[in-house]
Amino acid sequence: MSKTRLEKETVKQRTYFVVQTFRAVKGGKGKINAEDPMEARDEAHARSLVDRYKPLRAGVVAFRRTGDPKTGDWDDAIVIARHGQVSPEVDNLVDETDIAPDCWGLSEANFKVA
Repeated sequence: MSKTRLEKETVKQRTYFVVQTFRAVKGGKGKINAEDPMEARDEAHARSLVDRYKPLRAGVVAFRRTGDPKTGDWDDAIVIARHGQVSPEVDNLVDETDIAPDCWGLSEANFKVA
């Protein structure tokens, strides 16, 4: 007699926290260049990196992005902190302060009591 094995498929989401700094171009009349992005451990670490680079760079932005690395499905990036002059692409990103908590679509059914 063969047994049927049910395999539960789960979505493995991961949130990346990234900090991007921008250096002023010498003689560039306000132009900036993006430096290599830095991955942060979590949101607190990303915010501390922004604070660290504020006085040292023309601009700095921290954002998070959630998705599934295996499938390549990613949500839009969400800005969690920004300072100074940043790339125009950053202006097209959603700022976390613009997200209303009640728009998450969660109800009591989404939570379990231990």
